[in-house]
Amino acid sequence: MTKLVILLACIAAFHAVSALECYSCDNETCKKDMKQWEKNKCGGSADTNQEAVCQKWVYKDKDGKEMVSRRCATAPKSGEAPACPNGPQGATDAKCPVCKTDLCNSASSVNFSLAAVASILLAFLGQKYLL
Repeated sequence: MTKLVILLACIAAFHAVSALECYSCDNETCKKDMKQWEKNKCGGSADTNQEAVCQKWVYKDKDGKEMVSRRCATAPKSGEAPACPNGPQGATDAKCPVCKTDLCNSASSVNFSLAAVASILLAFLGQKYLL
């Protein structure tokens, strides 16, 4: 019984609620150098139909050069993609995907969430010590 209580306490410890954290940058280094990216906590929206999301905005400037911006944004809870922000004069080919996990608007990479790693660890420990 004690092992079950410890397991439940561990699960509860990993279930902390916090604000969404997103990368934020708005310049050419935003495309590559993660060391210069800020990390910002995103606030919620006053509109109950909106939720905080992380956004990566990619567009081509008037000279055809690819530009990247990362930021906190809001999106409809219905799952509809929000409109891309208005870009500078002459911006084209805008794409602005959103995501809902901490720091998910980084460069393309494989990301492991803390919850996924904790779940795997707890499943392993539970199998080893509770069964």
